[in-house]
Amino acid sequence: MCWSAEKARQSYKELNELKGLASPDEDVMALHLLLERFKGDAGWNAEHIRSLPRSFDMLPHWSEAELGELEEPDLANTAKRLAAQVRADYSAVARAAENIGENWLEAHGIDFESFFWAKSVLWSRCVDFSSELLASAGLSVVGKEHCRLLVPGFDMANHNHRLVGTGRTHTILEDGNVALVASVDYEKGEEVRIFYEKADNNRLLLWYGFVVEENPFDAAHIRLPVDPKAGPRLEKLGAVMDTWHGKVLAQCRMTLAEPLPEAAILAAAFCQNLIPPESQEPLTARQELEALRFLQRCLPKAEEPGPLPPPSNWRSYCAAVVRGFGPLIQLAFHRMVEAKMISALAAAK
Repeated sequence: MCWSAEKARQSYKELNELKGLASPDEDVMALHLLLERFKGDAGWNAEHIRSLPRSFDMLPHWSEAELGELEEPDLANTAKRLAAQVRADYSAVARAAENIGENWLEAHGIDFESFFWAKSVLWSRCVDFSSELLASAGLSVVGKEHCRLLVPGFDMANHNHRLVGTGRTHTILEDGNVALVASVDYEKGEEVRIFYEKADNNRLLLWYGFVVEENPFDAAHIRLPVDPKAGPRLEKLGAVMDTWHGKVLAQCRMTLAEPLPEAAILAAAFCQNLIPPESQEPLTARQELEALRFLQRCLPKAEEPGPLPPPSNWRSYCAAVVRGFGPLIQLAFHRMVEAKMISALAAAK
């Protein structure tokens, strides 16, 4: 009862005749959804089709004005490119369909808008099963590392970022049935959820159409030029070394849980030549204080973001969460810097 590219091609011989598709497996799955939807109650998996959302809030569906609310030009441009790719995919499908018969798409109620809907269903609700899982259940493996399935019922499970690291939440049983596996204990009446991926809000909004307030995977980076010899010590603390215009930069990751990483303080000390680049000695209180003062100057202090719009105004709410991360991380950073400066001042006396 699962949707797959293999099932689509088995169900409709016409789908095997479509050549030159940009995303062959995804496109035939999308067309299969639409062909069955066109049949109404007589279609395969009709009950599942009725359960699917009629519209989506992933970024490729947002208007120009709505994308502007994000105040994230790179993210908005990615959404526009993805929407343009869907249009190009549909054009390729339309050209390929001409070889099947005149007006074949139109005869089955398929146009760009419905194709976009079907692609959105697949983006937001499919799950990948490894060939190892498929083979262990005695199912065919079509020469790929993964098989992408749209699983009725399983696709209703929402995301819970707190389930990270608790284990896999889907498998295939020996009888060939897909199983949703609880990775934590649940109380009666509690919603069963799964962990999608380690995704920041930009990615969640782009591909799934939602955000998580105080998302632990949202991150900003502070980059400081350092002597290459300081790299090994900084890398041990989690910094990523990069180069830019011939300079070596220590890239330090900041999250709301850790807005002032230890690597950033040490990188600031190296950047200001407070210690030799080969040094393995801990910073003195005075050196730490100077490094903190330098960091304080590096990152401007933001104003507290205003209240979020109500979730009933969903796209504006999501945009506010995304654009609010920058000010929040800056405020958390400065609060931590100030707290550490107080400790360093006391230790330096």
